[in-house]
Amino acid sequence: MPNDRLSRWGGGGYGLKMSVGVLAGRRVLELADESGSYCGKLLADLGAEVVKIEAPGGDPGRFAEPRWQGARSGAADSFGFLYRNAGKRSLVLDLKVAEERERFVELCRDADLVVESFAPGTLDALGLDLDTLLEANPKLVVTSITGFGQCGPHRDFKSCDLIANAMGGVAYVTGAADDPPVTLRGAHAHVMASTCAAASSILAMLHAGASGRGQRVDISIQEVVCAVAHVTGIGKWREDGIVPRRMGSGLFASIPSGSYRCRDGSIYLMVNRPAHWRALAGWIHETTGESAILDPIFEGPSANRLEHRVLIDHFVGELTSRHTVAEMYHEGQRRHLAFTPVNSVTDVVVDPHLRDRGFFVDVDQDDTDVQYPMEPYRFATTPFRVSEPVVPLGMHQTSLWGVERPESPPPSTAEPDAPALDGIRVVEFTAGMAGPWIGRFMAYHGADVIKVESNERPDVTRQYIAPEMRQAGAQTQLSPWLTDWNAGKRCVALDLTKHEGVELALRLVAQADVVIENYATGVMDKLGLSDEKLRQANPDAILFSTTGFGDSGPCKDYVTWGPNIEAVSGLSRLTGFPGRDCTMTQYAYPDSLSALHGLVAVLACLDRRRRTGEGETVNLSQLEASIAVVGELVMETLATGRAPAKLGNGSLQAAPHGCYRCLGEDRWCAIAVFDDTEWRSLCEVMGRPDLAADSSLVTLSGRQAAAETLTIEIEKWTAALDPYEVMQRLQAAGVAAGVVQTAADKFEHDEHLRERGFFETIAHEVKGDVIADGIPTGLTVNPGETMFAGRAIGADNRNVLIGVVGLSEEEYTRYVALGAVEEEDWL
Repeated sequence: MPNDRLSRWGGGGYGLKMSVGVLAGRRVLELADESGSYCGKLLADLGAEVVKIEAPGGDPGRFAEPRWQGARSGAADSFGFLYRNAGKRSLVLDLKVAEERERFVELCRDADLVVESFAPGTLDALGLDLDTLLEANPKLVVTSITGFGQCGPHRDFKSCDLIANAMGGVAYVTGAADDPPVTLRGAHAHVMASTCAAASSILAMLHAGASGRGQRVDISIQEVVCAVAHVTGIGKWREDGIVPRRMGSGLFASIPSGSYRCRDGSIYLMVNRPAHWRALAGWIHETTGESAILDPIFEGPSANRLEHRVLIDHFVGELTSRHTVAEMYHEGQRRHLAFTPVNSVTDVVVDPHLRDRGFFVDVDQDDTDVQYPMEPYRFATTPFRVSEPVVPLGMHQTSLWGVERPESPPPSTAEPDAPALDGIRVVEFTAGMAGPWIGRFMAYHGADVIKVESNERPDVTRQYIAPEMRQAGAQTQLSPWLTDWNAGKRCVALDLTKHEGVELALRLVAQADVVIENYATGVMDKLGLSDEKLRQANPDAILFSTTGFGDSGPCKDYVTWGPNIEAVSGLSRLTGFPGRDCTMTQYAYPDSLSALHGLVAVLACLDRRRRTGEGETVNLSQLEASIAVVGELVMETLATGRAPAKLGNGSLQAAPHGCYRCLGEDRWCAIAVFDDTEWRSLCEVMGRPDLAADSSLVTLSGRQAAAETLTIEIEKWTAALDPYEVMQRLQAAGVAAGVVQTAADKFEHDEHLRERGFFETIAHEVKGDVIADGIPTGLTVNPGETMFAGRAIGADNRNVLIGVVGLSEEEYTRYVALGAVEEEDWL
C-alpha cells in the first residue's frame, strides 16, 4: 500500500491499543426516539460511548408495548426500548431551557457525533442549528433521521414505520396477491434507516478525521426503504415495463421458489442456478418417478421456466409432501439445494445452530437475567457482546463520560469536499447482493473497488436474459441488478482454479485496504485464499466475509439465498395476516439488511485502523442479521416462550393502522392514527362526526378492538378517492398517511423524491444512460457519485494488473497465456 495512503488511513498507527470494540473512543450524543435509536445501539455495541439524552420524564418508549413482566425497577420494561438502548449512558436535559441548551452545546465540544430524530427545523427553532454546533466543534457530525429528510415538499409530513414502508415501495410487493399490501412485523423502516445512518455517520466521521470538517448527514427514512427494495425498484421496472407486486411466497425472478408443504410443516426453496435445477429435477424424478421433470425445456436459467411455474410447483410439492421438514432441509442441503424451514420465532430461539454459536446472551437487568440476540458480526481481535443493561433515567447527570478519551490522530491534508473514502481500495470476491452491495456504497463514496470475477463461473447478474432479447441468451452487461449492485467498480477476470490466478489475487489483496467476500463457507479456503493467506499478503487489511449461517456451527456450509434467510429467521412467519403461513417480500430483504450491517462493520474497522494502524477480520451471519432487526420480538419470545401474534397491518401503538383501498385497481393508502386528536382529525376529514362521537372509539384500545369495522368505514371514504388525494388531505390535517407506492409511482408521481434527486442517472457502457435507485447515505458536504455502470467481465484486467499489482507487459502476457487472466474478444 503506497505511503501517501498510509498517512490518511492509519497504516502507520498511533500507538492506541483498543481493547473494547472497534469504535472505542468515539463519543456520541443521541437525541432519538424509536425511529433512530437503533443507530445508537449499533454504535454502542461496537464500543462507542453513547449518551442517550431524554427530556424530563424520559422517553415514553421506556414503557411501550410489548412489556417485560420481569422488570423490577423503573428503568424500563419495554422490550423495544431494552433492545435498542442497552449499554447507553443516560442524561436528562430540557432543551427548552437556555441553561440546558448551553450544556448541550458544551457536550458537543467533546463529542464526535450527534444523532437526532426531531422533526425538521426543531433544533433550529431551539437555537441549536448546525452552524451553532459546528462553531462549538468544527469536526462534529450531526446525523438527522426523519421520515422524508430535511428538505423537499414532504419534509414536514408525518411518518411512521408503516408510512415509510408504503411510500418506499416495500408494502406493495409484500404478501399475497389477494391480500392488501402488508408491512413487515417489527420496525423495519426505522431499523434500516438507523443502520444506514450508523454507516453514514462513520463515513462522515472518517471524513472529519481526514479533513477537519464536520457536516450534517440527512437520512430520509423513505429513501432508505426505496434503496432496500431496489430489487423491485426503478431499474427492473424501466427494463421490462412490468410493475412488481405481491405474489405470495414465490418470487418473480426465481422458478421454482416458494413455501411448500411437508408432512409436518413448510419448507422454503429457491432455485437460481442451472446446476441447482438439475439437482432438484433429478431428486424429484428419483423420488416420484415423474420423467416429465427432466424435459430439456426446463433447463438453464429461471427465465426458461417462467411459463411453467404452476406445473413445476406441482412437481416440487409432490416431492416435499413425502418428507418431513427436517428431511427436506438436511437432505436438500446435502444435495446443495437451498431448502430451509419456514420457522416461527419459537423455532428460532431453540435453533441448535444459533445456540451452538452462542447467539443469545444474558444481560443482568434489575438483578434478573434477560436474554438478548447478539449483533450479527464477529470480530477476530475486538470481540464484543451486549453486556450492560438499560440504566435508570438520568443516571449519568454528573459523570457523563465513562472512559478517558484516547488522543485522536491529527487531520491529514485531505480536501474538505473530497470523497469520504478517497484513497481506499477494496477488493471483492463476491456474488449476488449481500456482499456486492457493500462495495457499491463504498465505490459511491470514492473507494477504488475492484471486483474479481470469472467468465467460466459468472455471477447471477451476468446471466441476465433481457426481456426483449430472450433469443440472444445471457447479456452479461445489461442486468439492472448489475447496476444496482456493482456500478462504479472495476472488473478483473481471474481463473482462481489455477495456481497463477490465486497468485495474482493475493498480489492484488496486498494492495487493498478492505477485502470483501461472500462465497459459500469454505470456498475461499479451497481456492487457496483463506484468511490466513490473505492476512499474510496484507497484515493491515480489513477482511470481511458474509455467509448465510456464519463461519461456524452445524449449518455453516448450508446454501442460502436472501429469501431462504427470510424464511428460516422467522420473518416470514411473523409477518402477514392471520392464516398466512409464509409471507414474503419480493426484494430479497435479508440481502439488503445484511449488506447495510456489513457496511457498518467494515467502516467501523476502517475508523479503528485510522487510529490504531491495525487490521481486523470480520464475519457476518445473514441469518443473525435478519434476527437482529426484530430483536425486541425475539426477546419477547425468549422471555415468554410464546411467539408474538400476527398483526397484519395492525399495531400495538396505533389504530386505525393499515392500508386502505382507494380508487383504481390495486390502489391503496396507508393511514396511521396514534392519538385521540389524530382520530378526531381523521373523522373530520372523512366527514364522519358519528365515528368521532362514538364512545367505544375514543380510546386506542377501543379502536384496536374495532379494527375490522373501522376498515370497512374508512374504505367507504377512501374507495372513491385517488390515494394521493387521501394522503394530501390527511397530512394537511395532521394525520400520518402515505400512498402505497409502486416502482412506477415513485419515479413518475413522487415529487418529493424527484426534488431531492433520489434517482441517479449513470453513464452505462452499453445502454448510454441508465437510471437507478439512489444510495441514501445523506452526506451533505461530500455526497457520493456513481461514475459508470455496465462494466464487462475483465474490462479492467490491464489497468488493474499492470497499474495496481505492478505487472510488466511481459508478465501480463504470460499470465494471459497461462489462462490465469481471462480475456474476451473485446480486448
